[in-house]
This record gives sequence, C-alpha cells and structure tokens, in this order.
Amino acid sequence: MEDFGTVFKKLRESRHLSLADISKMGVSTSQISRFENGESDLTITKFIAILKKMNISIDEYLYVVNNFKRDDLSELLYQINKYLINHDAKGLKNLLVTYQEKTDDSIYHRLHILIIKIRLSFLDSYNQYELKDIEELSEYLFSVEYWGIYELLIFSSVIDVLEPQLYMTLLREMNRRVDFYKDIPRNKKLIIIMNINAYITCVEANDFISADYIEKQIIRMNIEETDLYERLFFKYAKNIYNYKVSKDEKYLEVIKKIIAAVKIADSEHLAENFEEHLNKILQLNE
Repeated sequence: MEDFGTVFKKLRESRHLSLADISKMGVSTSQISRFENGESDLTITKFIAILKKMNISIDEYLYVVNNFKRDDLSELLYQINKYLINHDAKGLKNLLVTYQEKTDDSIYHRLHILIIKIRLSFLDSYNQYELKDIEELSEYLFSVEYWGIYELLIFSSVIDVLEPQLYMTLLREMNRRVDFYKDIPRNKKLIIIMNINAYITCVEANDFISADYIEKQIIRMNIEETDLYERLFFKYAKNIYNYKVSKDEKYLEVIKKIIAAVKIADSEHLAENFEEHLNKILQLNE
C-alpha cells in the first residue's frame, strides 16, 4: 500500500496541478507539501473537498493507494470465483488455510473465512461451516443500519445456504437498509440482481405474495435502459411468473426470445443458465 500523500502528489501532477492551484481549494501550499511528504495529514473534510474539486472519487484514490488492487473482500471473491470456475477444490482449501493462519480475530475476517468455507462446500462434500457461523453473519447484518457494498457482497455470497425464512427476512432488511447508498451504480446493480434472484426463488416455490413484494422493490429501483442485463433478467423472471400463474404459452415465446437475445450478445453461458432454468420450470409444471 502506497502512502496517501505520495499518491496524492502523483494524481495532482498527472493533472498538471501545482501546489498553488491546490491552495486555491482552501488548503495552504505548506499544508499540501507536508501531506505529500508524509509529514502531516489533512482533515478528512478538507481531503474529500479537494478530491471532489480535482474530480477524483474516493474509490479511484483508494484503488491507487492499494496498488491498483480491489478492496479486500472484492479481491477475495475474485479469487474464490477463479477456483470455483476451475473446480479447484485444492486451491480453495489452500486459500482457506492462508486465511485461517492470519492473526486477525475481527468479525470481518471471520466472515471472509465463512465465505470461503461455504464456497468450498460446493466443491467438497464436507461442510466446514457451522450453524453458529451463520448466526454470527446474521447478527452482523442485522446490526448494521445502513448496508453498503460490503454488506451487500457478504449477503450475496451466502444466500445459497440460508434457510428460506432467514433469506427472505434478510432480503427485506436489505431493501429497508440500502436507501442511504442505493443510487451508487455498483450498489444499485447488486441490489437489483439480488432482488431478481429472490423473485425467481419465490416464483419457483409458488410464493406469489413474496414475489409481488419483491417485484415492487425492483420496479422502485427504476432499472435504466442502458442496464440491459438487469432488464433482460427481470423480463425473463416476470415472464416465468406469468407462465406459472396462467400456463399461457405466449409467455414461453417471450422467454425464448429473451434467451435468443442473450445468445446474440455472445453470452452463451448465461443463455445456458436460462435454458436450464426454463426446462426445470417446465418439468415442475408437467
């Protein structure tokens, strides 16, 4: 990790801004110089105000500070997915051992270990996580008043193993606790996708009352026209709902057109997932 002041200097010079230019933003040249040389810090208020005037987001700044790497949880999820795609149980076990050997007893570290254990259970028949681990996860999520990207990623990483009642309870809590950050693009996309997945789960279980509640949440999020994946995914889910309720074949035709559109976009893996899911729905309705 690079020093905050060193990174600030790099970004300032990359924009051809002098110390005098920065001083016009409400901080003296001597303050900036000392900050860049690691001799003092800026107050968070002044620091954020300067970044804003330089058109640099906090995320971009921290990405550079962290040597162009993702945040810890995003990096962990990237590594986990890499092992899952390659069906590399040994690699995932080694990752688990690496995390278990770290001397970190924070709740965040324990949650990261739990995610590895849960994902490992999909490659290995032995479940290494316990009920108390899920309970700790739930307690953590219930304790956070405003869910940010960290809580959303944690929740999305464990929903496969949650009991249906707990899953729906946490989903409702998510929709109640995300208003603070819901307009941040990355957060919004994840909230929408998680709601659509939950919507499909409810439709499969013929729980149309819960599905109607989730549909209202999705509509409230106002999916942008440019968010084609989310729009197609929701349209697919909605037509699955309509077909299950009415048994009208016209909804199947719409679904097939959606799958064809996904194939045109060369998203073959996604199209296969839709087709497998559709076949499962058709078999259940025979």
